[in-house]
Amino acid sequence: MNNELISVIVPVYKVEEYLELCLDSIISQTYTNLEIILVDDGSPDNCGKICDEYAEKDPRIKVIHQENGGLSAARNAGLDIATGDYIGFVDSDDYIESNYYEELIKSIKNYNSEQAICGVRKFELESRAIFYGNKCLSKDDYLKELLKEDVASYTWNKLYKKELFDGIMFPVGELFEDIKTLHLLGEKTNYVSFTDKSFYNYRIRENSITAENKGIKAKDYLSATHSRTERYKDTKFYVYAVVGEFRCLRVIVSDMSVSDFKSKDYNRLLKESKQLYRVCRHEIKGFQKVLSYIFLLSPRLYLFLKRIYLHA
Repeated sequence: MNNELISVIVPVYKVEEYLELCLDSIISQTYTNLEIILVDDGSPDNCGKICDEYAEKDPRIKVIHQENGGLSAARNAGLDIATGDYIGFVDSDDYIESNYYEELIKSIKNYNSEQAICGVRKFELESRAIFYGNKCLSKDDYLKELLKEDVASYTWNKLYKKELFDGIMFPVGELFEDIKTLHLLGEKTNYVSFTDKSFYNYRIRENSITAENKGIKAKDYLSATHSRTERYKDTKFYVYAVVGEFRCLRVIVSDMSVSDFKSKDYNRLLKESKQLYRVCRHEIKGFQKVLSYIFLLSPRLYLFLKRIYLHA
């Protein structure tokens, strides 16, 4: 199992205080046949120097230094030189458990899948975990779960067969590039397997890319999910994409302040939410349906419950 090469792509930008923990977690993996590609995306701090120092210590590490182009450009640069049989991504302010890649490739082998996904532990500003359980989904079932956001749209807690990226790159200059890419990879995948543990540790911090761009975050988030909905408009996946877009709108409203409720933008979002809900209400079940009713009838009550009680 250790014979197949995994290319690990790490975009690096302004994470000087977290970078060594990230890199140490990668080079100490129990699965050792790794090609570690560090993409210094024009970082203005000492990240580029740290990358070079690690490359001198570990021959598996390759370093790319480029002008700042954003997360997608950095990932694409890594994909351009990757030679592995599999592709993995790690964000440079996160870290992974020592058996992360061993468990993911074992999952791929056990289920004969093209992608493997593990749970995620979120930490720092909040602490909670996402678990999926040991299972394998067919392409159609996976796309349904992904479009509904029952499988989180993260690029980095997954391992992919390299050929899935043939003809697919991340959209440069856009936030929420994962949402615009993962379903394209899913369309090329026959089976996706899951592990029942959280091997990926995701750092939530106030000065992350999305947090620093709050003014355009909502617009880009809606644009990403809406483009996905439009792609599947005349297919059997349409209703599942609508569910995902409806959930996106709920998140956007949850991020608004009480004073925003009087704005034209809020009224427009609420109108769009009601229209989407008519399409997807039969696919929303259990407690999520209760939340949806509260959201549509009394967004202020929904906001209160979400922020005070649910923390979701």
